[in-house]
Amino acid sequence: MNIDKIAELLNKNDKLLLSAVSEEDRYLSQISEKYSVEKSALFNSARKMMSYGLLKIINEITIGYSLTELGRKYLSSGLPEYVLVKKIRENPPLSYQDIKKMPLDADEISAAIGTLRKNKIIQVNMDKFILDETKVGLIEKKNALLDMSDLDKISDNVDLTDLLRRNIIRKSETVNEKIEITENGINVLKSSSFNKDLVDRLTPELIKNWRGVGFREYLLDTEPLTRPCGRRNIAKQFSSKVKDVLATMGFKEMHSNYAESSFWNFDIMMFKQDHPDRDIQDTIYIDAPKPKVPKELLEKVKQVYEKGFNSAKNDKSIGYRREFDERKSKVLIMRGHTTATTFRYISDYISKNKDAPAKYFSVSKVFRNETSDQTHLPEFYQVEGIVYDDNLSLSDLVGYISEFYKKMGIDKIRLKPTYNPYTEPSLEIQAFSPKINRWIEVGNSGVFRPETLEPFGIKKNIVAWGFGFDRTLILRLGIGDIRLIYGGFADLDFLRSAESRKLFGEFS
Repeated sequence: MNIDKIAELLNKNDKLLLSAVSEEDRYLSQISEKYSVEKSALFNSARKMMSYGLLKIINEITIGYSLTELGRKYLSSGLPEYVLVKKIRENPPLSYQDIKKMPLDADEISAAIGTLRKNKIIQVNMDKFILDETKVGLIEKKNALLDMSDLDKISDNVDLTDLLRRNIIRKSETVNEKIEITENGINVLKSSSFNKDLVDRLTPELIKNWRGVGFREYLLDTEPLTRPCGRRNIAKQFSSKVKDVLATMGFKEMHSNYAESSFWNFDIMMFKQDHPDRDIQDTIYIDAPKPKVPKELLEKVKQVYEKGFNSAKNDKSIGYRREFDERKSKVLIMRGHTTATTFRYISDYISKNKDAPAKYFSVSKVFRNETSDQTHLPEFYQVEGIVYDDNLSLSDLVGYISEFYKKMGIDKIRLKPTYNPYTEPSLEIQAFSPKINRWIEVGNSGVFRPETLEPFGIKKNIVAWGFGFDRTLILRLGIGDIRLIYGGFADLDFLRSAESRKLFGEFS
């Protein structure tokens, strides 16, 4: 199509936008305000002219930060962990009873203790909290962030992850559409047809008196755009393949709900009741009636938690030697891991058929109060697996892990010792990502601790793992950002491409 013909196809808003961009007005919002034209109308014009090759649209994302209501509260009082540090400084060493008298609620005290212990800023000795002054600067620096008059000017190298997860600050992203004119666009502006006064809207008056009026043409013979046909999301297809692989390895699938009680998500697995993962910055709590918890099993868990047990092998567990709060068990949350489902199946099936070997798996969604980045999402899928049989050991677990990833087409993996509240020994699973050129965690695993199985009367070992489904998928696709396959950042062209589809013919 020649330049003059294109110029005749442009309407009033098209011409206004093209002229404005040629005069160095670069942003749609700026042009909309300057000429009092709806931004949506200008955006439609920009999309049309982009299809003609007259303009380019570049989305510029501006990231900003601001204090939430909770953040404004802490701006005046200080972060709970900062308040606790000051209190310990004033009255060293401080006891837990002293801390309970502080002007903080139970959740804030739990969060403060969890954060300080996690960063090894405090140590607990005989119920006394002792401060490590060499590491206090971490908390002071974090607290100082709240006092910044303009959070938008925070440098990119400042780690705000914890404050974002705890809903103390919020992150906002503003998209500004920057418009650039092409060489063809410049030629259209110079065309003699560009300034023709052409009518593109009919009125009753024009219908009566149309002679001598120039009308803008419409392209009635244009070929329709080819639209891709619908197909299953690539993650759903990958999920089917994962399930097929585990089924060929002899596993049966488990099913459960997204919402779960703290009892099944934490207590049954012997998470300490002041464990940092229970804090509101890590776990999504639901304001709902208390869920039902099996009373007899709760009593057994409480006994093991507080005092431990003596096993038939004369192995003695002393428990945590602290009070177990049953109220914390009866809180509804969005489950943080599918291991909650595993323990339901241990309770409902394995504990009632102790002589029969069992292998179960699930591929299901879990929820964390996470900030999205290239390897994290607030909701994601987890591949859970457990094996119950005679004489299982860590080497059996390593064998299952290696076999699974081999069938997934991922050979470059490594295992390293780690800590889990509910497994011992424990192994972290890492895989190498060529796209981001580093090792990333793709799973966690271990042998369930006897304390977690004692309430069910189970004496044999159970080996278990949780694989990161989404991280495994991006490794198979050869991409470095998990957000490319979900949500507003998803690259639809890539997901529809042959490169993504051929993935599913490559499993052994």
